[in-house]
Amino acid sequence: MTEMEIARESALGRAVPVLADRTTSNLARKMRNRSRMAALAFVLSTLGAAVVAAIIAPYAGHHVWLVVSAIGVTLTVEYFTIPAYERTRSLRPSKHLVVTGSIVVLALTILEVIRPSTARVSMLLIVTAATLCAAAVVLRHFVAAPRSTLLVGDRTGVGHFIAQWGGRSDIEMKGICLVGLAPDEVVPLALGGVPVVGALADVTAASERLAVDEVVVSPGPSLSAYDVRRLTWAMDHSLVELTVATEVHGAVPRRVQPRVLGRRLMLSVRSPRRPALALWIKGVIDRVGALLLLLLLSPVFVGIALAVKLTTTGPVFFRQTRTGIGGSPFDMLKFRTMVVDAEDRLVDLMDLNEGSGPLFKLRDDPRVTPIGGFLRKTSLDELPQLINVLIGEMSMIGPRPGLPSEVETYDDWIRRRLHVKPGITGLWQVSGRSNLSWQDSVRLDIDYVDNWTIRSDFAIAARTARAVIKGDGAH
Repeated sequence: MTEMEIARESALGRAVPVLADRTTSNLARKMRNRSRMAALAFVLSTLGAAVVAAIIAPYAGHHVWLVVSAIGVTLTVEYFTIPAYERTRSLRPSKHLVVTGSIVVLALTILEVIRPSTARVSMLLIVTAATLCAAAVVLRHFVAAPRSTLLVGDRTGVGHFIAQWGGRSDIEMKGICLVGLAPDEVVPLALGGVPVVGALADVTAASERLAVDEVVVSPGPSLSAYDVRRLTWAMDHSLVELTVATEVHGAVPRRVQPRVLGRRLMLSVRSPRRPALALWIKGVIDRVGALLLLLLLSPVFVGIALAVKLTTTGPVFFRQTRTGIGGSPFDMLKFRTMVVDAEDRLVDLMDLNEGSGPLFKLRDDPRVTPIGGFLRKTSLDELPQLINVLIGEMSMIGPRPGLPSEVETYDDWIRRRLHVKPGITGLWQVSGRSNLSWQDSVRLDIDYVDNWTIRSDFAIAARTARAVIKGDGAH
């Protein structure tokens, strides 16, 4: 029996009982371990507040131990009210600790039960515990294993999951419960390499035997709202999380708010407006950051310029017309990494194009010079674009700047990329760069435009540094 067949039979409970028992115990063991990790994080957070209290108690008074006790009680209540599968990845305890603590401290201060100095000390302890709780969640995010899932839906819905998640390292699709099959239709062994382990009635047993973290449901003509509701009943006592996919694509959670209208659950999707103040702050950060980097990296600029000039014939910089915000053209600067007549030789290489869409990609491009290969691999050829940022033509973070000939092929959907300034780096850079397909590159750029925040820019900048160091997708 193959591994796929074993997974299928064990999930259905029709065979290999030893494996079924083992996988069931694996799920319970996994949840116990997560609960212990959450308990340890809460205990360490309380102890952290206690350490701070012990240091300041001689000066602030012994009331600090009452605050520490309240913190311990609050985190204990949070532990027992959060589902087991959320305990190690939810920021709710930290938020509730800060919000509840702030309200209580403020009320006691207004009623003159405690002095302002006592309130400040109390908030210090609360913030300390909340920060330690949040730090534990963030740390687990970086060290957690891939999230295992069981897919539920018809061929179309499940196919969308497989297409979107097939290349992701943070999601593991362990099985499919397939619905919508005709009575005389043969159940496939697998779809897209993911084993089919049952039907709708097998979801609860399959999720437990496969020890998945999450059951993901794709509603459709063959899977009604009533089917989903019955599924929630069936999994009422399960340790596995149940999630239902929606057709709202490209919107981050902060833009989506669940509402009830006429007894129907609706999702209110907020408009992707960018506040004027936030845009002004982004502009200031861009120009100040570009100026500082130009000053700090001036020796690197000189070294690269000399290397390009001494090892190749032609100019140091490569100027190319690109399309900026609103479709306005500008001259983008790079260190030259190709031979001088690279544009003329492009026609001869079109048959070797490895890219999709209007982009030309060739991993071993013969036009790239030896020093150019190094500059591309390390992304140092992009440094002159800091000048474009300084004069306001580009941003530090943004969509990939397109060629005018490329922009002419854009439809209304893709032209959404032109609503913001193009960037030196962006989601496309930290998600694979040259390894991305044209469709993925467009999707990432539009997602950035619709969901931009200053915080997301800083996150992309941090991921860019990691991608550059590892050389991900650069060639």
